[in-house]
Amino acid sequence: MPAAKRLPRAEFQSRGFSTMRTPLFSLKIKKNDAKGLRVGVVVGKSVEKTAAKRNFWKRQAKSVLHDAIRGNQDIILIVQPGVRTATRKEFRDALAKSAKSIR
Repeated sequence: MPAAKRLPRAEFQSRGFSTMRTPLFSLKIKKNDAKGLRVGVVVGKSVEKTAAKRNFWKRQAKSVLHDAIRGNQDIILIVQPGVRTATRKEFRDALAKSAKSIR
């Protein structure tokens, strides 16, 4: 997995994102100006109480997104509490499918 670049906080509220919502997550993608792939993953305390579990979902999401998406893109993924009912494989498959269809 290549070194990730951080998505600036101001970009979270900008317009122009293509959005896909599922019970597991909300995915937003937008082209950027040749800044490479930048990924922001948000997993709140309403999803998982412990930091270890929140970090687990972040690692899973970043891994899938770096494999599924290439080019100069800004990606914001907001994980929803419904992810607790999904297995790791179901989450990864749903995210990969959504990432490919939203591009």
